[in-house]
Amino acid sequence: MSWLERTELLIKEQGIEKLQQSQVLIVGLGGVGAFAAEFIVRAGVGNLTIVDGDTVS
Repeated sequence: MSWLERTELLIKEQGIEKLQQSQVLIVGLGGVGAFAAEFIVRAGVGNLTIVDGDTVS
């Protein structure tokens, strides 16, 4: 059984469609933000915008 089939059992087809059409903004990819971004993507959110002002050196 695929993840999509298991998810559909829990939240039905309408729930999956809502996830795919949803938009999420994450501000900051520190310790919590990075994990949140990963799990939001894995959940099936359709549009993810990430804003982080840190400079990588």
